[in-house]
Order: sequence, then structure tokens, then C-alpha cells
Amino acid sequence: MPRILMTILYILLFIVMLSLLIMIHELGHFGAAKIFKVYVQEYSIGFGPALIHKKRKNGETYFSLRIIPFGGYVSMYGEGTELEDGVVVDKSRSLDGIKRWKRGIILAAGVTMNALLALTMFFITNIAFTDHQLYLRNMTIAPDSIAEKAGLKTLDVLAIDEEVEENSKTWKPTDTSSMHLIDSKAVVTYSDDKTQEVHAYIDVKNLKNYKDIYLNKYIVMYASKDGGEEDLHVDFSKQIPVDTNFKSVSMNIKTVIEFNEKRTKGIKFEDHQLTFGNDSNGGLEDFGYSFYLETIKPKPFFKAIGQSFVDFGESATLIVRTFGTLFTKETWNSMGGIVAIGFESTSVLQNLGWGKFIYLWGAISVNLAIVNLFPFPGLDGWQLLVLIVEGTTRKKIPDKVKTIVSIVGLALLFAFMAVILFKDLFTYVF
Repeated sequence: MPRILMTILYILLFIVMLSLLIMIHELGHFGAAKIFKVYVQEYSIGFGPALIHKKRKNGETYFSLRIIPFGGYVSMYGEGTELEDGVVVDKSRSLDGIKRWKRGIILAAGVTMNALLALTMFFITNIAFTDHQLYLRNMTIAPDSIAEKAGLKTLDVLAIDEEVEENSKTWKPTDTSSMHLIDSKAVVTYSDDKTQEVHAYIDVKNLKNYKDIYLNKYIVMYASKDGGEEDLHVDFSKQIPVDTNFKSVSMNIKTVIEFNEKRTKGIKFEDHQLTFGNDSNGGLEDFGYSFYLETIKPKPFFKAIGQSFVDFGESATLIVRTFGTLFTKETWNSMGGIVAIGFESTSVLQNLGWGKFIYLWGAISVNLAIVNLFPFPGLDGWQLLVLIVEGTTRKKIPDKVKTIVSIVGLALLFAFMAVILFKDLFTYVF
């Protein structure tokens, strides 16, 4: 299939998935409003000019599909909606005309539907798809390979990062980093038999495809800083290329051995010396080491249900923790909006398959539910907060105050979204 056609299909799939999340969210508000007989003038997916704007015969609600698919709304009588000419609706059918607890249910119904959608997506991935879990610290060793002859075995744990210390009880690999130290004193030998001591790292930021998990493809080497201690001061501006002058590299790989003796518990390390050459294609020879890939079969019905709630909890916890560190550099660098979701979900589908793709959109649905609960103008959480304050004080907040706060809040929200959009464009497009 031509690349341009595939790109169009991926864009359409992204729009469909995003619209599904929005449609389900707004369907929650719409359904709850109908249950409590609140007059709903319009149920819309998207913003801007309408592509479709239809009302069922003898119906009272317009169903709209608008040109900008990144949002939606349910227009209910009593929240500033102007009724059509000639339409008369009793005050008891307005949002303000029903009991507060009913309003609360209507406002919370959107995030509830997103939570249910997320659980459904997690359930589908657990019961219908074979899952794959890739472990960067466990290894699969090929028979009769250089790695096996050096004493490495399948499921051995690779000791990486600079926190490695002999007999350390506090070994904590840096999970958030894509660059992991293997050996600070690896030796490169060139075709003229000259040698150079280098720092050897694994760089796994581009490791996304389960069919390409061989360690030799992700080893990068750097020189030491001039005058620096060889085992500490790496110069990341001086990468050692694997070219025609390159002959071989000798590297010490440490594996982790956890021990639990009578009164001693901790970690020991075992050394394995490997020497491997140039593959003649500008890369390191495959020495028989690949990252461990665990294949997990679909779960039975009840286990799939249980795992779906676990997945939901993990996604929610991750999102809350992320917002807890919102203003840190690390969180800012990993933050993304609509463009990032489009590119990343496409990458997941291409490299990891439909199971992971549906799982990702389940996590996005959790994200949408939690974010909408924030008490910020323009979000459901803000309207719930207003409802709680008015119910507690038994006083209605003046419409003018709510309007001013909403305008300021929405301006800040759209400004933040614009910043994220430009960040995404520079990251993924430019």
C-alpha cells in the first residue's frame, strides 16, 4: 500500500479513536440528562461549522458532527443555551430546575462513561490479544554464541547504570533514562591493532519493535574527557563510530546475582568478558544477546476482568503522579497533546500491534476522565465544584462572577493547549 495512503488511514483512525472517546464522554452527559428529563437542545461531536446537523422526526435534540473533531458538547437548557424561536420549555426541565444531586450525576456522567470505556478497552486487550512484555534487564542468550561461551544464560539480569557497586544493597537502575552504562572500561581495537579505552552504553530510546531486540544494535561508545578519570568522566560529544577501521571491542558485562544467606541479604555481580567484531555493515557483530521477550497468552474471562481493574488503577496512578510533578523538567519534556497522541498511537500500532494500541487508548480514556475532574473552568470538575459550593453555602454564585472566572480560566486553558501544540509540532513535525 502506498505510504501516502497509509498515512491518511492512520490519520483517519486517530480521528475515529479520539472521536470515540469524546462521543462516549458526551453520551454520558446526554443520557443522564434524558433520564432526568432535562431539555437537551444539541448533542455535538466537534466544534466549528456543522457537517451534519439533524433532528429526528418529532425529536427535540439536534445531533451534530462538526468540522473540528477535537472536542464536543451537550447543550442543555439552563446553562446559558438560547432556545430556538417558538420553542417553549418548562423551567422544571432546565438544568437549574432539577435537584442538585441530579445535576451532580449529569455532570459526573461524562467521566464515568470514560472510565467504563477504559475498562472495556483494557478487558478487550486482556481477553482477545496475546501480550508481549519486553525486559531490558533480562536476557535471552542464543546457543553456541559468543555470549553463551562467556557464561551468560537466558534470564540472567544485566547490571547497568553507574549505581552498580560490588555487594551493593541499594542497586537502583535509572528506569527513566534511555542511556544505560554497561562498561566504563571497554576496549576498542582498530584494524591497525591500536586500542582505545571507551565507555560502552545501551541506548534504547528507539527500541520499539519486538522483532529488533538484539543488544549489539543498541550499543554506543564514547571517549573519556581529556584529563578525566577513565571510569567517571565520559565525553558524550565524542562518540566512537563503528566504521571500516573498527576491528573488535572487548567488553565486561556484569550480571546481577541476588543472595539471601543466614544474616546477609543483598546483591553480588558476576563478570563476563566478551570480545566481538565488526559485522562489515557498519555495526557490531551479533554476539547472541537479545533482550528478553515474554509472550503472555490471552487471559480467561474472570482473570481478564480483574486485570482490567489493575490496568485502570496503574494508568490512573501514573497520571496522578505525572500531574504531581507537572512543573518539573522531566515531566515537561515527556508531556504531549493531540499531535503527540497521534504520532505515538500510530507508532504503537505499527510496532506493537492492535492489542497495545487499544490498551493505549484505554489509558488515554482514563487520562480524559481524570483531567475532566480537575476543578478548572471549562472542565466538568469546575461545574461540580460550583455545585458543591452552592449546595454547602445555600447561596447561588452570581452568574457574572461565574462568567468572568470561566472566561479567564478558558483563556488560560486554551493558552496552555496552544503551548503544548507548538511543542508537539516542533518535536514531531519540524
